[in-house]
Amino acid sequence: MAKKKKKHSGHYCKICGCHKSNESFTGKGHALHICKECQSLPKDEQADMMRCNEVESAAFRFPMRRQDWELLEKYAKKYKDRESGKFAQEMLDMKRGVCVPEEGDEEADEWDNDIFQVAETPFSELEEDTRTAMRELLEDNINEYMMHKDYIPEGKDLQDIADWVLKETNDTFYLKAVPDDAYRRLVDDTVRQLVKEWKDDGMEIKTYAESLIVMETERLVIRKITRKDMGALLAIMGKPEVMYAWEHGFDKKEVRQWVNRQFSRYRKDGYGYFALVLKDRGKLIGQAGLMKSVINGNGAVELGYILDNAYWHNGYATEAARRCLRYAYEELGLQEVYCSIRPENTPSIRVAEAIGMKPCGSHTIIIYNGKEMPHLLYKAEQSMQ
Repeated sequence: MAKKKKKHSGHYCKICGCHKSNESFTGKGHALHICKECQSLPKDEQADMMRCNEVESAAFRFPMRRQDWELLEKYAKKYKDRESGKFAQEMLDMKRGVCVPEEGDEEADEWDNDIFQVAETPFSELEEDTRTAMRELLEDNINEYMMHKDYIPEGKDLQDIADWVLKETNDTFYLKAVPDDAYRRLVDDTVRQLVKEWKDDGMEIKTYAESLIVMETERLVIRKITRKDMGALLAIMGKPEVMYAWEHGFDKKEVRQWVNRQFSRYRKDGYGYFALVLKDRGKLIGQAGLMKSVINGNGAVELGYILDNAYWHNGYATEAARRCLRYAYEELGLQEVYCSIRPENTPSIRVAEAIGMKPCGSHTIIIYNGKEMPHLLYKAEQSMQ
């Protein structure tokens, strides 16, 4: 007959971290794994002891993760007058090789600072196990970035990851590893390897620039707006003739607010105004997109387009508007799309009619900067296309 496994009586208290017998726990504390002694402590003292346990777990994990360093730095700063904050600072100093002599330590003056100096070592000259640990850290952090951002790290983002891995390695192994050509090759090779693995697993991963693209036409790339577009947008939206519907050219503050509004729409709805970029020249020449709106008290989605007047009469607005309408039907599953146009804005009316939109009344009012603005209302339905 097989022997039964011997049961281990007792629990680890999650406050003090000590293993205690079942008799040391009672009532609700037993269920929560908090011993009688710790239950009697003030709540703030219990919380501080739990933070000390977190600090210990983070400091002695090998290798330490980025989150562990962040926890130590956060607690050292936020709880600097509590035991947990002091403990976190001690662990940071220990990990970084910082010697902080106690007050009144007469021997402290005899220490030679050279003891704590570490010679620089190029990555290619590090021990094999250290290089392996760095490669694994790079893989973990680059893969985590790709999962979180949904695009491949490049430029500064990739450099930040590579720098962090160096810092983590130096802190963990008490080294002063410095990047060399071999390390830079490892970073690039790691990215290529992970991209290949993602694609082999049937998962699509793009560069940052590719991830911004929403749709394309024969002549245009239609992509999400970024903060780097501020200058180009200001040059276009600063023209009163372009911003006719708003009755004035936008200043820098208004363009920034406009861009932030699109970011908010991207987050909430998944769409908004998008940048129109010429395929052959990479030049931003306007915007087009879809926006949630309220028309005569009812929720609706509207089509909008703004084009630099230097590119009028070339069919770009019609091309972009038609593609956005198709996107609304095919990708968003919308059955109808509206467009509000000032009665005097003949070019915009022509664009709406060219893509099959029909007049269906008028907006009661649109208020901008406190002014009432009547608009004609045009509508397109999927059944009409």
